[in-house]
Amino acid sequence: IYPFNSSYMGKKDDPALHPLDGIKINKLLGLKENDSYNPVGLNDNLYLLENEYQKLGKLFASISIQNEINDSVRVKIKIDEGEYIYINDTRIERRGNIDSSIVLRELKYRPGDLYSKIKIDKSSTHLREIGIFSTANIFPEKIPDSDTLVNMVIDLRRYKQREWNSSGGYDPISFAEGAPELSAFSATIEWRNRAFFNSPKQFSTKIMAGIPVEVDFVAPRLRYDVSLSTNWFLGIRFPTKVTAYYERFIIYEEQKYQESIDRFGTNLTQRFRLRGRSYIETKSLWEYFADASEKNIQERSVSLRLNIDGKDDPLFTRKGFLINGLIKSAGFGGSRAYTKVDITLNSYYPFSKGTVYAMRMQIGKLWGWDNDNDDYSFEKFYLGGSTSMRGWEVLRFTETEQKEPNGETIRLMTNIELRQKIYKSFGMTIFSDGGLLAGIFPKAIFSELKWDMGIGITIDTPLGPARLDYAIQLDDMSRQKLQLGVQSLF
Repeated sequence: IYPFNSSYMGKKDDPALHPLDGIKINKLLGLKENDSYNPVGLNDNLYLLENEYQKLGKLFASISIQNEINDSVRVKIKIDEGEYIYINDTRIERRGNIDSSIVLRELKYRPGDLYSKIKIDKSSTHLREIGIFSTANIFPEKIPDSDTLVNMVIDLRRYKQREWNSSGGYDPISFAEGAPELSAFSATIEWRNRAFFNSPKQFSTKIMAGIPVEVDFVAPRLRYDVSLSTNWFLGIRFPTKVTAYYERFIIYEEQKYQESIDRFGTNLTQRFRLRGRSYIETKSLWEYFADASEKNIQERSVSLRLNIDGKDDPLFTRKGFLINGLIKSAGFGGSRAYTKVDITLNSYYPFSKGTVYAMRMQIGKLWGWDNDNDDYSFEKFYLGGSTSMRGWEVLRFTETEQKEPNGETIRLMTNIELRQKIYKSFGMTIFSDGGLLAGIFPKAIFSELKWDMGIGITIDTPLGPARLDYAIQLDDMSRQKLQLGVQSLF
């Protein structure tokens, strides 16, 4: 390819003119001097350049490619930017019995604005996030006798308003607020109204049962909850969900029934979406524990979670990173008062087409915890099992004198994996896990870490990799563990 040549035909005296330079156009089209010429790839990349002009308001830019072929190729790109396009009005189609104001308030543009593909795409995303519409296509419509104005047409397709949903299988599910997810056989039945009283609010009632396969001290969990969610809170676009729930789980000791714990309460969750899968979430919780003891537990807490997701794929990650941080404060007149901080850092790096190096680091600290409290909610830190330290039984990284799972107020853990594809859906993982639970920070943290290492086999499924991991504790190689997990460890 010889040097790039382009011809602009926009209005040079337009104060808003912001033409793309040759360097950026080259990059968008995949053109590079002295590189091999790929006309198919060039044509496939034209839409990227068209999108850039649409972001600048040049909706009807015309792009043509000319090739001068000798011993090499000289590529000429002729660009007629055309006029800047402005939005005149909006027409909504197939909204059903939903008020048009509910649709219009989700739009990021207003009449008279310069056309912007970024704003159009965000508007379409906001409309789908309401939960009423399965598709929300927004496209321009030319106005006769005008070269600079378009009307926007919103074509909506609704979900079924009222529906029953059921699901089940072998999934990672949460059995307690503070404990890691456990692999379990689960089943869920839900009734949902996606437009409660023809509003954008969604109502849901759900029954769930879960049977963990890794533990012997928690029996099947039953949960019933009712929730109401909306994308707007007090006139601000702030997705909010209120959930009331009742839950029962059972304590066992040496395979014998000891007592049942009834847990019920309500929480208010508000999530502000950032770019992609990233978000900021606040949660206010009121929860009540009832058991056979004379003193029951009431918890009141607020928490803030920040999730920055830079992964290329949520299930089959090859590159990227994840940062997740939680700050939680309990008290406010409840039975317990404490503060909790938990931070997770994940990184992924592809070595080759089928090889990925992945690492996770977690650090957590709990302040103000009264060790005389029974930790029914597993709010302290625990390790062990297919979701953390694979050389130990679930939650039994350390045990009490009564051989019960022991939690601590400080946790440090790292997981290192080398993931390799073997054949089609089958893969192999070589891993090592290091962890520490303590009441105070030791002087030599890394020397106090306990390690395991092992090898695993994975099978890709539509829900993510299914894992069979074999791990050995390095301090005592006679202690070995076979773990069955669902989805990647992290």
